[in-house]
Amino acid sequence: MASKPEFSVRTGIYPAIAPSNFQGALTGKVALVTGSGRGIGRAIALALALSGASVVITGRTEGEVSQTTQDILKEAKGKAIGIVADTTSALGPIDILICNAGTNTFMPFHMTDPDEWWKQMELMVKSPTELTRMILPTMQQRNTGTIIYTSSRAAAADLPWAAGYSCAKTAITRFAGILQNELDILQKDTFGFKSNGIAVFSIHPGEVKTQLHETAFPEKTKKEAPYVVEHMEKMAKRHPEFKAETPAWTCVYLATGRGKGLEGRLVDCTRDIEEVKEFVLRVPRPHITNSCG
Repeated sequence: MASKPEFSVRTGIYPAIAPSNFQGALTGKVALVTGSGRGIGRAIALALALSGASVVITGRTEGEVSQTTQDILKEAKGKAIGIVADTTSALGPIDILICNAGTNTFMPFHMTDPDEWWKQMELMVKSPTELTRMILPTMQQRNTGTIIYTSSRAAAADLPWAAGYSCAKTAITRFAGILQNELDILQKDTFGFKSNGIAVFSIHPGEVKTQLHETAFPEKTKKEAPYVVEHMEKMAKRHPEFKAETPAWTCVYLATGRGKGLEGRLVDCTRDIEEVKEFVLRVPRPHITNSCG
């Protein structure tokens, strides 16, 4: 068994995900990106559009959705529509589904409100799985498509103060791995295709500083558990400054079919994807996979 090497850390654009690699690569494709009004989702939507895709922008804030849509129309000169709290596409069947909407609250579990805790699970597990249930049938009929779930390294680590977030990310990462295995079987045995043409991934985008990080510390945590804030600030200082463009163009890399061999896995966008892929392809794939590993 090959030992796991130390992969190169990537904080921004690097050769494998350079935008020049993907000019026109997604022309004719329709992408739906949830949580794309701002932050990482916005960067993903723009990268897809710059690569030729028509993009459906969704989010909970009308102003942000409208602004991102206008930015794509202007910067990428492509097709885009903005939808608030709806997923119906007027651009045609979805070829690329990226479930990016998320939330987080740093707070000791014993202090959390049960309803608020479960809302995290609903937003980051129930919503993306139910959206997948809606979109997947047309992908199966055509035997083509890419599905990407924004997860986190927290899916494979016991990080304190974010039990709801970590449980949700573990669940969606596991779901991605299971769905990929099911499709590998069903597309051949049930739908009669020679092989499965639908790729499913989960990604760790990196510790990108977004508005989510600013709102993750409620007043209750600041007042009753200041040690949580101190702990997370110390952890944050250990990380380099990751840019949103890194996960954005990693998603384009995966959506253009270059992630062969990484299907069903948690892809760490902060590590050189070509190095990771080379390692994965030379290690025998286990009979029972572990997407959270």
